[in-house]
Amino acid sequence: MHPPLPDVTTTPPIQWKYISEGGASIVFSFTGPHHPQFSGTVLRLRKAPCNSPTPDVLECSRRTLPMESGAVDDEPDDPTIAFQNKVIARLVPPQHLPRLEAVRVSQAWLEELRNLHEDDRPIERRLKDQIDVHRAKAVLATDLVGGPVWAVEIKPKWGFLPNPQYLSSETTEKKSRRCRFCMHSHYKTSNGDTPTTEYCPLDLYSGDEQRTRKSLRALWDSWTRSDGAVNNLKIFVQGDSIRPSDNISLGKLADVLQNSGETVESCITALLPLVLESPLLRILSGLQRSLDQLDIEGLSALWQVANKGVPLGSTFADPPMAEWDAFTTEYLASTAPTLPADRLPDSKYLHYFCVAYLLSATFKDCSVIFCLGKGGGEQDSATVIDLDPKSMERLQKWADLDRKIVDAFDIDDGTCVDSLKADYDV
Repeated sequence: MHPPLPDVTTTPPIQWKYISEGGASIVFSFTGPHHPQFSGTVLRLRKAPCNSPTPDVLECSRRTLPMESGAVDDEPDDPTIAFQNKVIARLVPPQHLPRLEAVRVSQAWLEELRNLHEDDRPIERRLKDQIDVHRAKAVLATDLVGGPVWAVEIKPKWGFLPNPQYLSSETTEKKSRRCRFCMHSHYKTSNGDTPTTEYCPLDLYSGDEQRTRKSLRALWDSWTRSDGAVNNLKIFVQGDSIRPSDNISLGKLADVLQNSGETVESCITALLPLVLESPLLRILSGLQRSLDQLDIEGLSALWQVANKGVPLGSTFADPPMAEWDAFTTEYLASTAPTLPADRLPDSKYLHYFCVAYLLSATFKDCSVIFCLGKGGGEQDSATVIDLDPKSMERLQKWADLDRKIVDAFDIDDGTCVDSLKADYDV
């Protein structure tokens, strides 16, 4: 019999502070008096779509289809927990992973939390979704941004150029010269979606001091121009997310940095050694590359050999956790399929390469939190978060988007330099 889960509802919702959110979840940190279970933790809650065009949370909740709240014992833990324990922890050293555990919540408690903090959320998020109040469980994780420290969250994205062996003649030159992120940024900018950014992930992953500094400056500039809306960079001071237009919060950052000059340069100078010294970015780049050996183009071509005219991935179910576990064993062992030099691999390995691409996508979409200034003998740290399993149904969407991105990109004089390629050639 399993021990009872920690019960978050024993704490008042007012003791949980809104921190940030992504597309699927929203995060709150515990700010109440010392608690043996919840001090130093954050609560990660799943979100549900909001069908209302108005940001008013009460109207939003009325228009969201009701669901019955299941008993805690009947509701499975959030898949992120098992996925980290059975898959991610075998690929990423434990010092770079947060602690995750399941906790109890209730509809009434979640509704009170939602009503208290809805105004803290960005308006564009409130229009799209809200806390899923019908969950009986949530995820408790290490608080990486709270306390008397400052932290930087970076979403580094793709850290490699693809293997040209499985690219078409129409895309080889483009994909061999410019990384996916840079081409995607060009595509977004041409459609008016995001501000122009000079950030190239390959600079951040490079391990070269000059290139890494350049990438951090580009992230800062993009963060400033968008007033924090671009999610590749977030900065936290003592648990509060700061915005570049807020002079008070920028002042807090300057105080923590104890800088006498320009805040941006002081921030980059303080952050740079940790980014360079931590092996985490190199680990992520290697995993992305070795799991995505075919590129989405090669995977699509292999799929069509066995499933001509059928959408990519559509005949495969999402891997259950036991299958993820078995895949990881195969990936880490010498039994993983090897790539022939002159042709596509045998289509009997199609399922393996589809699952591998999904796992690569997890590492391409994760975030890294660099926590600095801990003091008290504690070392600065780099931790990877947002490692959710991806769904097979997204494969065809990714393939379609890839074609649009490459078709819209005009080759220019710039080149993205993949300095880690020699270490991870497949």
